[in-house]
Amino acid sequence: MTKQKQATKRNYWHTAADWVETFSPVLWAHTEAKFRAELAAAVAARAELEAFGAPNPTPIAIVIDDQPISAKALSVGRRRMGRPDWFVLVVAEILWDASSGDLHRRQRLRLVRGLPRNDHMAWKLVLDELGYTPDIVIADGDDSQLKAIRELWGSATTWIPSLFHVRSNVALALLDTPGTWTKDTDTASKDLLPELDDHLALLSRETITELDAGHWARWWNELEAIVVRVGAPLDKVANSRRQHEAVVANALPTVAKYPQLPLSTGGLEVAIRQRIAPVLSGRAHVFGNLERTNRLFDLVVCNDDGLFDKMPTVIDLLRSDSVANDGWSTPLREVTDPQPPTASRFVGRYSSLRDPLLIRDVARSRGLW
Repeated sequence: MTKQKQATKRNYWHTAADWVETFSPVLWAHTEAKFRAELAAAVAARAELEAFGAPNPTPIAIVIDDQPISAKALSVGRRRMGRPDWFVLVVAEILWDASSGDLHRRQRLRLVRGLPRNDHMAWKLVLDELGYTPDIVIADGDDSQLKAIRELWGSATTWIPSLFHVRSNVALALLDTPGTWTKDTDTASKDLLPELDDHLALLSRETITELDAGHWARWWNELEAIVVRVGAPLDKVANSRRQHEAVVANALPTVAKYPQLPLSTGGLEVAIRQRIAPVLSGRAHVFGNLERTNRLFDLVVCNDDGLFDKMPTVIDLLRSDSVANDGWSTPLREVTDPQPPTASRFVGRYSSLRDPLLIRDVARSRGLW
């Protein structure tokens, strides 16, 4: 690439960064105010139903997931190795609609945050930003997510593990057990024995919503009986049972009560691929400033909510902000990371998006540490 093309490319990047810094706070304030008003109404309706002891047919539910960003991963053969540089933590809200007479749900992005880590303190920061206590959280359920949920909301919130991941983890435990699978001679892939594959197939959405803790325990008993019958060791399956049986059993009453709920994070993973990944494609390595990155993600959420399909609204918002400030805007390039005097363009540069200590500093400022 010629020097002129490189300079032009940098100019495009700087212009885009300037627009994000200047316009994102205005558009995000509008979108977030709408979100907060809608959820305030939902919280008020929930409180009214609770006061009368009536059931709530439309619980406040969110789905959470995260995505590692490995901008500098080390390539070893065909595998990419290395610790992620930073993470994208994502929250989606479940919205209910009964206008047609039947209850339907849809999912919208609520928060997208780039942070140096995806540990429990990072998740506390993101979930605390919601400003309300959800009834239900659907999540993969790694330890950091669960710890954040418990510390923030305790027993007020029910965690539903992603049942797709539960099923996948059980399948992996079986495929890691000698004697429970055969190898395809053409593809060299492992295939579970038919009786095990059929038993695993019972974990469908239709079946799960009708299970209680007793039926769930019997499913595990029957799985272990099949493993013993084919002469395979039980240790991997027993470990999987210890990991999943109790947490799923705790969620089954909620699943039965609200069968319309999503039972996996699959819908959110699709949103991440379609809405967020394209923004990072081919340029994840150049994101370095935490605040500017999250202002960009605010625009991603605005776009998911359809704001940019209403350009007259966007123009009115920006014009109103300009008029209210007598035509002034925030200074460009104000959102920057301080750099040491010895830093060059490629060496020794500080990146707030990659600084894990910032998570603790922000948590302390919010009283979460």
